[in-house]
Amino acid sequence: MSYMKFGRVYLFLIIMLFSACILPSATISQLVVVTDPIKYPLPSWPALCVLNGSFKVVIRAPSSATKWSFSITHNTVNVKYDIESFTGFYNSSSGLWTFYLQVPSKALEGLYSLKVSYTVDDGSYIYTQPKCVYVFKTYPEYLLIAHVSDTHLPYGADVIARAIYELNLIRPTIIVQTGDFVDIGVIASAWNYAWSIIFNGSSKIPILVIPGNHDHSGDDAANYQKYCGPLYYNLSFGKFHFIAMDTRELGYVDIDQLRWAENVLKKISLGDVKIMLIHHPIFGSGFMISGSWQNVNALRSYLYYSWDSNLNAASEFLRLVEQYNVNLVLAGHIHREQFNIYNGKHIFETNAPAGGSLPSGVYWSYRLVNVSSDGKINVLSIGGKAPQNSPSSYPIGSLLYYYAPLNDGSTKSSSIKIYNNLDATIHPLVEFIVDGSVPVSNYKFYPYTPKDYSVISVDGVHIVSFRVSIPAKTIYSITFTAINETVKPMISVDVVKSGDDLIFNVNATDSGVGVKRVGLNYQFMFSDGSKSSWYNVDDIPPKIVVNRDQIIYSYTSLLYMYKLTIPSNVQSVSYSLIAEDFLGNVEYFNGTFTILAPKQYTLTIDSSPISGVQFTLSGSTYTTKFSTSLVAGNYTVSFPVEVNVGGVKYVFSGWSDGFSGSTRTIILTSDTNLTVYYKAEAPPQTPSYWIYIAIASLLVLMVIIVVVYRRK
Repeated sequence: MSYMKFGRVYLFLIIMLFSACILPSATISQLVVVTDPIKYPLPSWPALCVLNGSFKVVIRAPSSATKWSFSITHNTVNVKYDIESFTGFYNSSSGLWTFYLQVPSKALEGLYSLKVSYTVDDGSYIYTQPKCVYVFKTYPEYLLIAHVSDTHLPYGADVIARAIYELNLIRPTIIVQTGDFVDIGVIASAWNYAWSIIFNGSSKIPILVIPGNHDHSGDDAANYQKYCGPLYYNLSFGKFHFIAMDTRELGYVDIDQLRWAENVLKKISLGDVKIMLIHHPIFGSGFMISGSWQNVNALRSYLYYSWDSNLNAASEFLRLVEQYNVNLVLAGHIHREQFNIYNGKHIFETNAPAGGSLPSGVYWSYRLVNVSSDGKINVLSIGGKAPQNSPSSYPIGSLLYYYAPLNDGSTKSSSIKIYNNLDATIHPLVEFIVDGSVPVSNYKFYPYTPKDYSVISVDGVHIVSFRVSIPAKTIYSITFTAINETVKPMISVDVVKSGDDLIFNVNATDSGVGVKRVGLNYQFMFSDGSKSSWYNVDDIPPKIVVNRDQIIYSYTSLLYMYKLTIPSNVQSVSYSLIAEDFLGNVEYFNGTFTILAPKQYTLTIDSSPISGVQFTLSGSTYTTKFSTSLVAGNYTVSFPVEVNVGGVKYVFSGWSDGFSGSTRTIILTSDTNLTVYYKAEAPPQTPSYWIYIAIASLLVLMVIIVVVYRRK
């Protein structure tokens, strides 16, 4: 066994042991099985169809099943359509029924859930497959593909939830997820989030999912095939054809899959658009690449290493691309952007993760790709960049919007506000759903009427939709209403101080047409009595709820938070908050916040046994005895080492609290009374003249005695 193979086996054993510890088998069994008994369509592999067209349904059921019935329910307005016309047959070798259902001619465009029921001897069975059928009016002339990859659920759940929220506004034709859907296949919460956010969540867009190496980890993709979909498949819709393949843990497509892909490609008309989906990109570097599958060795410097290690598979893959004129190949895995044009016409686009780990300089993102029915590919980028100049994909988290007060057909007014913080113009789909009991002629747009909009009245609601162009870094808002409201919004505020910041927590409510904006005007009052100018924050973005557990699209009440940094010496802040609804009605909330002064304490310093000693306190000169009130804090005090008073020299000897240095830092946290001690130095003693006289006299006397003694 090679070291590489041994390492993979060892890693697999570690994952299995870890998984056994964190994932009881009972937990997995409680998850929603997506792929049984309905085998197709799936939330991860939907049916795309048109009015009066047909779509296929494959279901596991007994051969004796009778009384089949089918219906589809629109996921936005909950309109149900019974399928009146269908044909089907049973395959005894597979145990599967295959049906072809005709789409009702009056069905709304949009994403649907499928309901299937049948009867056998032991009773009736009913199954529902969510968000698995998308109905178009006609076959589209172009697709706008939103490409995401490497979501790594459960860890990327918040990120992909935010992406779904943003893409519901941009409203591409389809979302494509190119692998590493989950981080490890045996983590139950990964599949729970896949179900709640994507398969049965708030998405209004069909999605295609393929596996990556992480989806295989832990159980060789057994759970992926159970809770997501097949490892490889194809989807055809009009002139557009997707071939989704599995690069497995080894990082390339095996020969059997490539033969399957060729059989699919052979059946596609020459001029149709072919789009391949893989996880491991075949190209890991370069931009404009020329070459041939017949000389794949010449391309090795561009190949991603897993393909470079399997040149036969790389050559065969490129043969299919060249021979069958594959227009677009989407990939992921490398957690960064990579863009290539092969032989001047085949586009290879690899995107950064949408939840997985981020290398330096990479951000979570989605890529938008326009594909026309004649095969033209336009890879859209931000900041006017070309797609090969990374990073240029759309960063997740730069688009914020909300509907107000509601957008579910229960109100006579609906508004939308969009903050486009992307460095790119967007063309989102605005979709108002209002009360249908009021004639649509009674509704008006405010402040302007869009040029092109559609109105569909169905099941007690009006659905009004249109696309609008919103330039980069701009804000857009519009209202569709049947009321002429003059009631002002309600506003409340809680102001708190946090360190050097003043936090404004605002709640604004309007149940009529909704809150359009909250603004703030403020002025500083300084401790010297002066005032600043009035400052204005015209539009504070609201706090929108978008996370792994909940996505809220419409709001009667909105929360806002603004952090204001307070300059020094500010005594108080006067403020005026403004809440405005979508018809221009305004309410104010005025107030003043007093900045609490820091605590002050008395510092008293004396000297003994002398007074009037000069010293410095934080750079200023004072004399003892000294007493003043100071703000709590640290203060440096310095006394002279010696002083002369009245001709007497005094030497510093210490402090009353035992500190011995003449310079110190006083930490003032309470009233403090200190005394500095000095000690007088005794002057040197001058000898008395009488001593000199006595000594001289004594010497004279001694001389006289000596002289007298010698004469004798």
